[in-house]
Amino acid sequence: MLIFTAPMRIDNATADAGRLCARIKARRPVRALVLIELIIVIAIMLMMVGLTTFSLSAVSTRSKFEKGAYTFINVLKMAQNAAAESDRRYAVILDFDEQTYTLRQFASLDLETIPPEEAIITTGNFTDQCYLDYVLFDDFEDTMDEEAYEARFYAGHSGWQYGGKIVLLDANGNPYSVIVNRLSRVITLQPGDVEILAPQYQEDVPF
Repeated sequence: MLIFTAPMRIDNATADAGRLCARIKARRPVRALVLIELIIVIAIMLMMVGLTTFSLSAVSTRSKFEKGAYTFINVLKMAQNAAAESDRRYAVILDFDEQTYTLRQFASLDLETIPPEEAIITTGNFTDQCYLDYVLFDDFEDTMDEEAYEARFYAGHSGWQYGGKIVLLDANGNPYSVIVNRLSRVITLQPGDVEILAPQYQEDVPF
């Protein structure tokens, strides 16, 4: 009597192969899920890096603008304080073409000149980070309408001859206004191209 065992071996091999295929098929969804999760995590990390970079860039832009703006404002205050303590007149001269500002003094309130090498106290530069756009005086003389190449703010013992606003732009073109108030003598920096009012003298106020 002959006994054949080959078919049993084939059946065992087939069963093993089936179990292996089942394991592979069971692992595929898990691997796919892990890959999707990894892609989502990377995408979130890239978004966070992008937002952080944008935020740091905005902070840096604002910091550079404020540094230039407040350096300029300090020159205006220097002119105002020096004039209040003397009988001389001081001027802060803004040059639109050269993008510079100069603080100089005059011998008297009648603008009697002093040689430039003695008269010029300090100079500074506007930059792409803090750009001089235009000036509107409180008598509504506008350097944009006049196509002026310079503007002058004169300070005497009693204060500013004219006030107004000096519009500066940051690196992104956002406007800021330096307000020179000739009545209160307060100089402020405000975001935006703000509106200014003409000063009202006591005889013009009905109350």
